[in-house]
Amino acid sequence: MDNCSTHPTLNKLLEFLDEDTFKKITNVHNLDKYIKKLTTYCLFQISIVAHIREIESLTHVSLYLEDEKQLQEMIKLDSISTSQLSRRLKAIPSSVFEKVFRHLLMKIHSRLKNKPIIREISRLHVIDSSTMTMSLSQYPWATFRKTKAGIKLHLKVVVTKEMTIPDEVVLSPANHSDRSKMDSLVELDPDCLYLFDRGYMDYKQLDHYCFKDIRFITRLKKNAKIEYLNEQVPDPENLIFQDAEVYLGGEQTGTKMMHTVRLIKTKDREGNEVILITSCFDLTAKEIGDLYRYRWKIETFSNG
Repeated sequence: MDNCSTHPTLNKLLEFLDEDTFKKITNVHNLDKYIKKLTTYCLFQISIVAHIREIESLTHVSLYLEDEKQLQEMIKLDSISTSQLSRRLKAIPSSVFEKVFRHLLMKIHSRLKNKPIIREISRLHVIDSSTMTMSLSQYPWATFRKTKAGIKLHLKVVVTKEMTIPDEVVLSPANHSDRSKMDSLVELDPDCLYLFDRGYMDYKQLDHYCFKDIRFITRLKKNAKIEYLNEQVPDPENLIFQDAEVYLGGEQTGTKMMHTVRLIKTKDREGNEVILITSCFDLTAKEIGDLYRYRWKIETFSNG
């Protein structure tokens, strides 16, 4: 993005969050009590610009501000040092920006038209995780490996006909299993369907979702124990190579599910064969395969 488009983009974003609204949401009066230049709102504006411009360090942020006269006029700040930026970032609790996130999220949700994606399903909640390695000496609490620290970001996005928007973020040390965070990411919502990868799969949780009528689609683990009850005729023309009602888990290991689920063998967007597990018996196998292929939306969002 060039300089000509950065400033109009910032102006457009801040139409939804002017300084007065920002202060009401975040209640930063104490944080800004003795601050003359780099207020919390000013830092918020600078952070947006740094993200838009993909500026990699605080030093480069400082240098960029010195060169951009138009930006200086917009945020009413002509220069700021790297050390000042660092001190302010450390002083502001993350809860401040979490409040901003929640406020903007409510604004977005209020504008959604909820056009159905397939039948009555108007929203897909797509869940995935990303692991980020960090310095073990600086982040000893982020347990990961013997020589590295790391955190895992669990992201849930809402996919509609119109857009893909973030909905929930959960951070944990990288060595925590994905499935241990599902309680924070899944809620009872009759209008949505959850898509998540097999790392989040747990038979007890799937049984609970079936009992609560929480609709889901996920991939089957390779070592899964399967008991087939019945099968439908395959539909290769629509990339459906198997459609069966099954029990998952084993009686000997005490993992057998109480509810049956549906097993569908299809292909992903790259043409690779995948085996899906779903609680949806009211949709066609083709519809389920089409819904799963929406999962790429979270990859686009995360890398955008």
